[in-house]
Amino acid sequence: MEYQEFAKYYDIFYQKKDYQKEVDFLMNFISTEDDVIDIGCGTGIHASLIEKKKVNIEGLDLNKEMLDIAKTRIKSNLYLQNILNINIDKKYDVIISMFAVINHLKNIEELEKCFLNLKSILKNNGLIIIDLHNPQKSGKKMDSYNNLTRIMEWDYNPESKIEKSKITFIKDNKKYNDSHTFRIFTIDEIEKVAEKTNLKLEKIYENYDINKIGTANSKNIQFIIRNL
Repeated sequence: MEYQEFAKYYDIFYQKKDYQKEVDFLMNFISTEDDVIDIGCGTGIHASLIEKKKVNIEGLDLNKEMLDIAKTRIKSNLYLQNILNINIDKKYDVIISMFAVINHLKNIEELEKCFLNLKSILKNNGLIIIDLHNPQKSGKKMDSYNNLTRIMEWDYNPESKIEKSKITFIKDNKKYNDSHTFRIFTIDEIEKVAEKTNLKLEKIYENYDINKIGTANSKNIQFIIRNL
């Protein structure tokens, strides 16, 4: 099962995710005059909550099924594109990329290409805000909603900085298998690639808390990066 099939179940499994807390954090860096784009917008929940703040926000995702759901939530433009091959004739004040989208990149070379793509649609002095998954260990968990069960197992290798996950969905006693691989980027790697692409890492936060500084031990990290 790929994200195409998973799209219909995505919001079910993440219904307890505190999107409002994350948007409240983001609004520390976004004004109502800003043009914003959500890169890897998924089903559009972050973007829809920001749009309710009277902000003009657009979305981009490589998954058509996800975007079809996002279209029911967001009034502005949605782009079916890959983060590594962005083709938009517009520049934004703020780019956000939430929920470990950047972790899907395979290596430093792709991270550099990604940053150059984001920079190409960012105004001078504009901001990039990215959220990165930063696991500390391997693990397993299970959750269920009505007739749908998800079992997740993940194995994190700190030497390779790779996390491999296996996901089993059980629906009406039928099993569907999925998997994904995350590259875990360190703070130092993000800073070096930002510098190489003429961007500046300004702030690092933990768990969408403006009062918590992100560290190598944070489970998830938010990076505030400025275009020079």
